[in-house]
Amino acid sequence: MKPFRLTCLLGALAGAALLSAAGETTELVKAVKDHAGRGTLSDQRQLVRGDTGKWSGTPALLHAPPLARKPAGLSLDDWIDELAETKPMPQPGDDHWLLFRTRQLDDNDRVWIETIERRGREFIVTMHEAIWQGKYFKTFTYYEVSAVNLGKLPPGDYSVKWIVKPRVFKQLEKPREAQNNYQTNWPTDDEAGSAKTVEVTASFSVP
Repeated sequence: MKPFRLTCLLGALAGAALLSAAGETTELVKAVKDHAGRGTLSDQRQLVRGDTGKWSGTPALLHAPPLARKPAGLSLDDWIDELAETKPMPQPGDDHWLLFRTRQLDDNDRVWIETIERRGREFIVTMHEAIWQGKYFKTFTYYEVSAVNLGKLPPGDYSVKWIVKPRVFKQLEKPREAQNNYQTNWPTDDEAGSAKTVEVTASFSVP
C-alpha cells in the first residue's frame, strides 16, 4: 500500500503543478476604452519622419532603464540604437521600460497600443497598426517609437511579447490635417485587416 500511496501522492502533485501552469490567469493592466484614449498607453512617443534620412525596415523591441537615465538631448530613437549596443544591466529598484520602434509607415497610417496584459512573468502588449486605404497623390513616410513603463518588478526572469495587429481604414477624424496630427488624429472607421499579425519578443532579468 505504501508504494501505491506514494504513486498517488506524486500523481496528485504533478497534476496540481500542471493545473497551476495551465490555470495562470491573464491580468489586464491597461486598455484603450474609446477613440480619445488611443495613444495614451504609451508613456512617451516619438515620430521620426522619412525625410530625415532615417528608415525602419522591421519593428524592434528593447528592454530599457528608466527614461531619466537617457542622456540629455538624445532622442528615444537614438537611445534604442545606443541600448542595443551597450546592453546595460538592470539595477535593483529600477522601473523597467520597453522601447518599441515600428516599421516604416505612410503619413496617413496610424499605430497605437490597444492593451497591455500580464500573465505571470510575461507581458503582452497589443498594438494596432491601421493602414489607410485611400489613394496617395504625394506621400511622406514615418515610423514611431513608443516607450512603456512596466514599473518596479520582483526579482526574476521576464519575457515580453509585442503583438502588432493589422487594421485598415478610409477616414480620419481630421482628414485635412493628416500629416500634422499623428498623435491625436485617429481613424473613425477602422476594422480588422487581412495582413499577417507580427509578434516581436524580448526578455530581461530583474536582480
